[in-house]
Amino acid sequence: KKKATKKKSTPKKKTVVKKFESSTKAMISRSSELYLNAKKGKLISELLSRWWYTITWPEPESLPESVPVNCDAMDGFKGVYVTTSGEDVGKILDMRNKDTCPNFINMAKKDSAELQELLLKAIAEQRRQLIEADGEGTQTEKDLGMLEKWAKKVNPKTADKEAIKVLKAVGLYA
Repeated sequence: KKKATKKKSTPKKKTVVKKFESSTKAMISRSSELYLNAKKGKLISELLSRWWYTITWPEPESLPESVPVNCDAMDGFKGVYVTTSGEDVGKILDMRNKDTCPNFINMAKKDSAELQELLLKAIAEQRRQLIEADGEGTQTEKDLGMLEKWAKKVNPKTADKEAIKVLKAVGLYA
């Protein structure tokens, strides 16, 4: 009879996950920190994904009443013109109000209560238009329902405090 020999156990290789670390803070921004680490960031991100359902921009009253001289209006971009004659041919003239533009900087200035209200309005209008176009029961409608449920649960005061804490932690709170 042969003796049973035990196999020597080889230690399992450890999987080492290295977190990307930069020697500079160039990769860290207010938007990335808020989007990744704060409820206010998610409110902003989700609102910016559907702002046109709830925000009218550019505001019609902020636009010129007629097309500027030597320009043509750019289709689909109210308030944006392209110069078609003169020394500046091809130059784009954007006359939309940048202070009210739905972008990260302007949305981050709003408190979480206003962002929450705008997001819930946008979700409701997106759902209404979706059902009108595709009927009820789509996966997108279900996803909107989950997002709406999350947004309703957000405590705006806590979200604002959390955003400040996140930005202070990386030295970006001013």
